Amino acid sequence: MAYSDKRLTTIKLAKEYMKFSAAHFTIFSAQERERLHGHNFTVKAEILTPVREDGLAFNYRIYKDKLKACCQQLDEYVLIPRESPYLEIEEEAEQYRIRFNNETLFFPKSDTLLLPIRNSTVEEYSYYLLNCLLQSSSDLVDLDIHKITIEVSSGPGQSGSSEWLSNKVKKG
Repeated sequence: MAYSDKRLTTIKLAKEYMKFSAAHFTIFSAQERERLHGHNFTVKAEILTPVREDGLAFNYRIYKDKLKACCQQLDEYVLIPRESPYLEIEEEAEQYRIRFNNETLFFPKSDTLLLPIRNSTVEEYSYYLLNCLLQSSSDLVDLDIHKITIEVSSGPGQSGSSEWLSNKVKKG
C-alpha cells in the first residue's frame, strides 16, 4: 500500500473519565427557566487527521489528557451562563446574587462557576469544552488536525455538539 496521498482517519475518544457532574438550569425565555437540577454529563471527541506513514495518526493521550482536564474544571459545580441576556449577576461577599424574572437566587462562590456562555445547555457546554481543548493551537498545526467535534450528553438520547474546522477543510 502506498502512502503518497494523505489518508484521513477519525479518532473517536469517549473514555469513562471524560465526564463532569454539575447543577444548572436552562433558560427558555425572559420569563421561563428550569428548576435547578443536575446531570452527569458525558463528553466525546472526534478528531479528523491524517494517518502517518507509521500507521498512527498521533498519540491520543495528548487530547485525552486535555479533555479530562477541561471536564475536571467543571466537575461538581453549579454552572451559570455569564453571558445570558436574562440574568443579572452580582457578587456579594462569598456568594453570587443572580436575578431572573423578579426572583433572586443565591449561590456560594466556592460552588459556582460563571462560564462565558449564553445558556446552560449541552450545545453551549460542547462549545465551551471545544474552546478549552483548542487553547493550545500549536498541537493543531503540529498534528495536522483537520477537524475536531466535541459532543456533550446530559443523558441517553440527548446531546449537543460543536465543531472546529481547519482552514484546509473550510477552503474545501
